[in-house]
Amino acid sequence: MPPTWDEFVAWASLQAAQASGRPALRRRWLGLRALADQVKDQIGPDEVRRLLGKDFSQLDPEQNDLKALVAYAAGKGILPDAAVLQTVLHDDANADPLYFLAAHSGKTFGEKYAPMFAEFWLSEGFDGWSKKKSSDLYDVGWTPSELDGREIRIELKASSEHPKYLFQQIRHPRMSGGQSPDYDLLLCIGVSAAALEWWAIPANRFDDFAENGATPEAAAVITRHHGKRRPIWNAEHGFADEGWFRADPNARKVLQAFSCEHSHLLRATVLALFQD
Repeated sequence: MPPTWDEFVAWASLQAAQASGRPALRRRWLGLRALADQVKDQIGPDEVRRLLGKDFSQLDPEQNDLKALVAYAAGKGILPDAAVLQTVLHDDANADPLYFLAAHSGKTFGEKYAPMFAEFWLSEGFDGWSKKKSSDLYDVGWTPSELDGREIRIELKASSEHPKYLFQQIRHPRMSGGQSPDYDLLLCIGVSAAALEWWAIPANRFDDFAENGATPEAAAVITRHHGKRRPIWNAEHGFADEGWFRADPNARKVLQAFSCEHSHLLRATVLALFQD
């Protein structure tokens, strides 16, 4: 039985507590912002500046500005129920449980946390799981028990640029020039403060989505990463170029068949791609 989201959040919190990293991704603070909006007019702009040294539009919830403003309003009796502040802070924290993880974007998140998250949601029971070296042609090898010893070779990419996640330095499965593909699956992880999103794209479908001169323009969401934009991954230019794609509305539509918005369904989603 797949793990639950609450089990994942508790596990991820423990991993983050044991590691250093950059400051947390900004949370939305929807409840606190609404509460601050409710009291600001009764306090007035001049008093806000005297209290916090900046205009209301400059107040930053991550620096506790809005919390201080609301607490000040409660102390003056402007906010009838002072306990509502604690309720709002609790609700806002629960709404964005992964804020402390999403900061690990790019290289740090991709190399450290992406494999851990993928293993948490994909591997179970007697599955095999092997994280590869940076010099290898793929990132992790997963051998699910259902496939009788077959390893799924996975290339991982991660981004925290929600909602238009940017997945960079995508290598074509034929980049090395070998007789067989370098890997079987591109697994992209988009992380926000509130959730994870996944795209699981089989290696044999890459050419359907790349700007290679043959793919229709609307479907060509993977483009050349470095240098002047031109077709990639074709007979003329070979397969040495790295690609990238941004999860904008068009890319989300094009790749919808390979997306997974619910992490507890990821294992079944990926297995379905490799089971006859």
